[in-house]
Amino acid sequence: MRMNNFLTMAVIEQTGVPALRVAFTVAVIIFLFAGVLIWRRRHQFFDRDANIADDPLVARHNRAEEILLVWSGLTLVLLFILYQVWSA
Repeated sequence: MRMNNFLTMAVIEQTGVPALRVAFTVAVIIFLFAGVLIWRRRHQFFDRDANIADDPLVARHNRAEEILLVWSGLTLVLLFILYQVWSA
């Protein structure tokens, strides 16, 4: 019974690898495209806000830095998973 379970899991894993490759490749491409879009529109997102009376440069820099750190961390995780899937 246990050997049959391992055989079933092995078959499922082998048939699922191409789907995982496609899914994570598309996810990485979309995530990189989103990063490029944010970079190109960074002045619109992170420049001085006219509605806020006291909007110092440090606060604007911190907002941009937070987005950059989160985006780069998630990109590294996705790239690592993509590497693992393609090397399987």
